[in-house]
Amino acid sequence: MSYLLIPLVQRPTPELAPLRETLRAWVTVVTTSADPCLVLDREGRIVGISGAAAALVAEDPLNVVGRRLVGDVFVLIDFSSAAEPMGDEAVIPPTQAITSGVLSRGLVRLRRADGVTLTLDAIASPLHANDGTVIGSLTFFGQLAAH
Repeated sequence: MSYLLIPLVQRPTPELAPLRETLRAWVTVVTTSADPCLVLDREGRIVGISGAAAALVAEDPLNVVGRRLVGDVFVLIDFSSAAEPMGDEAVIPPTQAITSGVLSRGLVRLRRADGVTLTLDAIASPLHANDGTVIGSLTFFGQLAAH
């Protein structure tokens, strides 16, 4: 099951397990935010995205829930003039916050499906369950450039 908008829209999908209540609360906050932000689950799949963040990646919010941020929604590219793809295993703030358990910030350069290249400032915080385990991340984006 995946969760998206308030009231929570549920649609079956084999990729997502039911959300923990703590993570679901953050999905509710993000999906109603005017800021470009998203929530990833522990596996790096999008479980909630704001309309502004969906617009950055030129996707319908309903179509990105359940997909992996890197590789499924956009392709990471390096900062060279050649703008070469970096691969799906590249570490970016949203996924680094999950693996490290601490705040992560950095620049992300991506290529959308329509070929537009974006440079984003990303700041991500890990999300913890009541027992302290990391259950996902919350990321806010600021657009720096589009090419």
